[in-house]
Amino acid sequence: MALTIAEQMRASHVTRWHIVATSRKQSLAEHLFNVCILSVDLAGRVYWPGILHNSEKMKLMDYALRHDLIEVRTGDIPTPFKKVLKTLLGADVMHKAESEIDNDQSGFCRLYAGTDIERIVKMADMIDAIQFCTDTGVGLHAKGVLDGLRQDFDAMVNQYEKECPELRIREGCRSICRDLGIWGGML
Repeated sequence: MALTIAEQMRASHVTRWHIVATSRKQSLAEHLFNVCILSVDLAGRVYWPGILHNSEKMKLMDYALRHDLIEVRTGDIPTPFKKVLKTLLGADVMHKAESEIDNDQSGFCRLYAGTDIERIVKMADMIDAIQFCTDTGVGLHAKGVLDGLRQDFDAMVNQYEKECPELRIREGCRSICRDLGIWGGML
């Protein structure tokens, strides 16, 4: 069954970062908004040609605003648990589970699999995570999570640079991370 409008509106009540100590909570709605803002900015910085076309820019924004919306039904599933599930049950386990929960939302997300739009949103998602953990993370566990996020982000940038040599992935990511004060020598 598709997410109802009432369920979608609950995004402001769903919290993230369940297993990391933070000085404040981040809602799913805040995360989706941040990823949307970051995606549009990052698309320009990497010189993604779609940013020049309103229809492509709208697709980017729509995907950024909806990429994790399924979490109003599932909650924020911690990444370490997702990795274990993928190892034990296969890489597509999350897609299968999400399809069972809401095939419309899952299908919407699959439309962008492997596209520049998905790549830009994933990078923006990581930037938001690094920004939030940098600003609000508390204690040694949060520091370890932040270090892991930075390593994962660096690996993501390396991968996307190879997949999309026409885009200025590293340059754009460095630029936005410097502006946010979270660069710290990564990338």
